[in-house]
Amino acid sequence: MLLNIPIMLFYCWVAIILLNTMRITFTNSTQITLTNINIVGCGGGQIGKLEIGQCETVWVAITGDCSITIHYLSNGQQKEESVAGYVTNGMGQKIKHNIGGQNEEQF
Repeated sequence: MLLNIPIMLFYCWVAIILLNTMRITFTNSTQITLTNINIVGCGGGQIGKLEIGQCETVWVAITGDCSITIHYLSNGQQKEESVAGYVTNGMGQKIKHNIGGQNEEQF
């Protein structure tokens, strides 16, 4: 019976980590290879290169009240997109974002 306590504590720890993390799947929906993709806001992150139609998931730590945007190079031009307008602790989710395409309004 006492062995269940450490297992329960482990599951609670994992749940708290997931509640404070945004798991964002970025998909390149443009007709150009995108490079130097920087996730700005909260914990941040970076993707070096996304080919046409390729997708990659990034785990972004939520460090407090913030918004998430991306900056990337498309055909040599710097572009910026909003991913999530507002996130805060305990608001972790798994979302999909089409870079350069149609997206649902997040938060």
